[in-house]
Amino acid sequence: MFTNNWFEITAKKNFEKHFLSFASVEDLKFLEIGCYEGQASVWLMENTLADLTVIDTFEGSEEHDKQFEKTLLARFSDNIEGHQDRVEVLVGTSQKHLKTLKNKTYDFIYIDGDHHAKNALEDAILAFPLLKQGGRMIFDDYTWGQGMDLYDTPRAGIDAFLTVYGNQLEILDKNSQVVIKKLPT
Repeated sequence: MFTNNWFEITAKKNFEKHFLSFASVEDLKFLEIGCYEGQASVWLMENTLADLTVIDTFEGSEEHDKQFEKTLLARFSDNIEGHQDRVEVLVGTSQKHLKTLKNKTYDFIYIDGDHHAKNALEDAILAFPLLKQGGRMIFDDYTWGQGMDLYDTPRAGIDAFLTVYGNQLEILDKNSQVVIKKLPT
């Protein structure tokens, strides 16, 4: 059961644009940082053959009702039912788990975790070496939090990453999400 339609509103069009052409490709690996209830996860399982690794604390975030979030992992698990053989779930912070994945690579990485600028930047820096050349990375919530403190929104962290790593990537889309492609080195 999904309690919101954030994925439909912000992400689905970019997922369709950038992932449906790979729908029948086997042996794809997808990493999702921040999965909440699993809307993006379910879409990937239903529309691609990819194997998925998700990282989430399953505690929600500041903007969520803490009482409601106590059932987040159970809701995620219920939502991916039927696909769990293709989903590896890592419970905890992305900063902790991304460091343990250094021997793995991914075709696609979706960053939708902690919304603070420093954490969005750290997720990007830790995840980028895991992205295969030619792979795609999507940053969610690029325009989220307008009017909020710059440090409390992902945009400043995403922009910092795009500036520092700009010669190693191509920006494919920049709207409510930023989609990049990793260039050959």
